[in-house]
Amino acid sequence: MDPISSDAPEAMPERVYGPAASGVVGTLITAALCAGVLEFLVLTSFLGQHLWHDARLGHDAVFTLPLLIWVIVLVVTIGWALRTLTIWLQVDEHGFRLRGLCRRTRTADWDEVGSVVAIRDIRRPGRAAELLDSGSMFDALELLRPDGTRLAVVSGRVFGPRAQLETLRRARGAGVPIEQIESIGVEELRRTHRDWISLAEAHPNLLLAMLVLFYIAHNAVTFAIWGL
Repeated sequence: MDPISSDAPEAMPERVYGPAASGVVGTLITAALCAGVLEFLVLTSFLGQHLWHDARLGHDAVFTLPLLIWVIVLVVTIGWALRTLTIWLQVDEHGFRLRGLCRRTRTADWDEVGSVVAIRDIRRPGRAAELLDSGSMFDALELLRPDGTRLAVVSGRVFGPRAQLETLRRARGAGVPIEQIESIGVEELRRTHRDWISLAEAHPNLLLAMLVLFYIAHNAVTFAIWGL
């Protein structure tokens, strides 16, 4: 059965959806990797040498630099994790609300939504992204304003297929036009709707290279200043 064309029951109760289990696990693993595993040399040097007793810590800018960078990484990682883990979607016959910590709240009635674009597969460069998308009904549901700009997106990787199906049912029940795209490449989507694609999706290899260089540089600086 096509989920877009299926009839919606009358007077359905309000539904609330949080992050899918796979998204929660993936977020926690990524956070542990970024703030812990990839900072192994920094943490090992600091703890192994009991550097919190060193009088230079907090007074010598160069000596403190490795720890300061790690604290910044930790804060950014925690903020990103909270932004992902606390997101929730609320949908009913009147509209939707998309909320969470460290993010802008998106709220709209269905009569403010010009259309919904259901994209089943966004072709991204690299195998990793494809694996993340494999369990989702749609890569993304784009909720658009009447002028075509993005109002909100219901990601399959974040919320899972049940939240997407419910959003489609509510939108169709409210008379919102729905368009389905089976497959589209990132570059094509970026050309036609630039605000739908983030920097990470547009240039994943560049972002990965920058992260690798950052962690190599941080560990090298730590070794030069603190030693082992």
